[in-house]
Amino acid sequence: MGCGFCQAAVSNSVGTLIVDCMIKPAGRQLDYVRRFHDNVEKLQEKMCDLESARDRQQREIEDAERQLLLIHKDVQNLQSKAGETLSDMETLEEEIQLNKRCLKWCPNWIWRYKLSKKAMKKTQDISELLEKFDRLGPVGYRDPTALPTIDFLCSKEFVFSKSSETAFYQIIEALKDENINMIGLWGMGGVGKTTLACEVGSLAKKLNLVDKKLNSFDKVVMTTVSQKPNFERIQDQITQYIGFDMKNDQGRRSEQELQLRLKKEQRILIILDDIWKPINLEKKIGIPIGDDHKGCKVLLTTRRKQVCQIMDCQTVVQLDCVDDAEAWTLFEEKAGLDDFSDDSIKTTAKKIVKKCGGLPIAIVPLASALKGKTNCYEWQAAYLRLEGRRLTEIEDVDEENAYVCLEASFDYLKDMVTKTCFLLCSLFPEDHEIYVEDLVGYAWGLELFKGMDSIKDGRSKVLASIEILKNSGLLLDSGEMHVKMHDVVCQFALWIASSRKEISFGTVETLPMDESLKHYTAISFEANQTDELPKGVVFPNLKFLLHGGDRFMETSSEFFEGMKALQVCALNNKLISLAAFQFHMNLRTLCLIGCQLSDISMLGKLKTLHILSLRRSYITELPTEAGDLENLRLLDLSYCDDLQRIAPNLIQKFSNLEELYLHGCSSLEWATENTTQRESYSSLSELDLLPKLVVISLDISSKYLPDGFEFRRLLSFDFCIGIEREAWFQERESYPISRSLKSISL
Repeated sequence: MGCGFCQAAVSNSVGTLIVDCMIKPAGRQLDYVRRFHDNVEKLQEKMCDLESARDRQQREIEDAERQLLLIHKDVQNLQSKAGETLSDMETLEEEIQLNKRCLKWCPNWIWRYKLSKKAMKKTQDISELLEKFDRLGPVGYRDPTALPTIDFLCSKEFVFSKSSETAFYQIIEALKDENINMIGLWGMGGVGKTTLACEVGSLAKKLNLVDKKLNSFDKVVMTTVSQKPNFERIQDQITQYIGFDMKNDQGRRSEQELQLRLKKEQRILIILDDIWKPINLEKKIGIPIGDDHKGCKVLLTTRRKQVCQIMDCQTVVQLDCVDDAEAWTLFEEKAGLDDFSDDSIKTTAKKIVKKCGGLPIAIVPLASALKGKTNCYEWQAAYLRLEGRRLTEIEDVDEENAYVCLEASFDYLKDMVTKTCFLLCSLFPEDHEIYVEDLVGYAWGLELFKGMDSIKDGRSKVLASIEILKNSGLLLDSGEMHVKMHDVVCQFALWIASSRKEISFGTVETLPMDESLKHYTAISFEANQTDELPKGVVFPNLKFLLHGGDRFMETSSEFFEGMKALQVCALNNKLISLAAFQFHMNLRTLCLIGCQLSDISMLGKLKTLHILSLRRSYITELPTEAGDLENLRLLDLSYCDDLQRIAPNLIQKFSNLEELYLHGCSSLEWATENTTQRESYSSLSELDLLPKLVVISLDISSKYLPDGFEFRRLLSFDFCIGIEREAWFQERESYPISRSLKSISL
């Protein structure tokens, strides 16, 4: 019977082949049958290649979506086509396997011929798809309708005055004039130039609402230049708003390329805030000026009228101080004098207002500091303090009034934690958005929280201090858990920190460091200032070191040898060996952000550490030696993308750990109850063994959740279970201060 089946199969095959041979050469048809196994093998290889290409592109898509980019339609179509093709392949694969199993000894030649032919055709189709994958460029692009926009202050901090009203309308009229492309706004530090520029920027996007004949600006960009301009950072901030990447495969794009891109913007306003000296905008940044692109207008702010003149501003606008009546109204409002009936207090208050010299930056903090004081002697003492102060060492004499008033405001801060937080903020770069959680770690490391036994209590103290400083006008709100410092306030803070021996804070502007800095207890400087850090410098009193900058650089162990008293060290974007800190027996807070670390096993030597933050750093595992950190209170490994492993039984050794942050660790694996991984990886169940753990942030796959898994005693948590964390989370770093759980349906 089997022979009969074979005879029938051969007969049918021959009949089919004869028909096909009338159209195509017989050799090709026979090749389909003869090369059946080769064609199937090639198809399977191509399927694997397609699956890898699709998965690789999917990861690029997910990364683009995390950056809030839109995905190109051809990319979406290609992903869909690849998915359909792979789905079809599953059906074809089943047919092929059935042919191999059922007809191993007596194959159906028609079936094998058709499958071989189909396999060859699918192989060709997949090859074409793979070529399309190879030809594709970036998978995403910025939504032109949802590009970043300036967070304009709009009246909250805007001090309305005759001078500001006049300046505002002068600038708006200049923006309407098609023949004007450079506008200069100048005035004393602290008079309100930045805030006024923000108001102008806000209206510039709505000019057509004011007058239908006017054209609104499609985009408004604002960036801070400062005393020491970082032109690459300025370019990056501008390009962020127009959806243009300054980097390509060959490296950083040129200023000429940025000019060409800006010329494609029909109407754009670029606000350059706080320019100290003339800048060639075309050569240094890449901003087209004049007839080169009339749709591009520039508004610059500066303290010096000469800058506007040298930079050929067609319209130069002065923002003057508020007049006496306006100054009194502002002070009266901020100090709450409406509730006072004591004439002697109001008389003294008017003398104090006169001392402020019409500067809002002086009026607001001082009025806030005196608010609520009902004893006339307190007001008289405040005035005498202002009257007797002479700050002859201030470089800019015009700002003496502001410094005098700010010093009085600072002295009215009663709490040392609040004063120290204020001074710590001055160590960050100008216009920097300061992450409040960083201040928590620094304050804890400097042992400011006397009598407090938990990070949670310390955080509450810092947050309360920040609110006092914001309400006093000494800090500016910059969104959730972030603050900024006005440049005049920052300069004042640095002045007072370096002039008072009991504080001794300061920034380093030039390297190498010299003997005059040896008495400092806190120092900051940026990596952009130097290619190499000094060696052999002794800082016997240094307790706090902040070293930032955008440029990645190597840091040698010798740099830290003379810092035996160091308690807090915060470094950004460094290549560093942890062996550099092994003899720093006072080190309590170590923040290595975005760093590449070597000798990570030396972690165990840092036994005095209370806070360890390695967020966004390049580590593949947390070594077993870290278990020797018996005093560790807070561990932050958030967004360590390369972190794959935490040694088993390691987490449970952190008996004093109060807070743990592991969100954004996309490669981190955990042991499960039914796998051999238990011998190589930590288990989530170890977290339940930490007696003091009260705050945790964690992203985990549902497959890692052990049976009966639960957290007790948690005050704050943020879990993402089986689902990716939102893209905004990494952009605006924020530790969980509430109770949040996000998961897929399990």
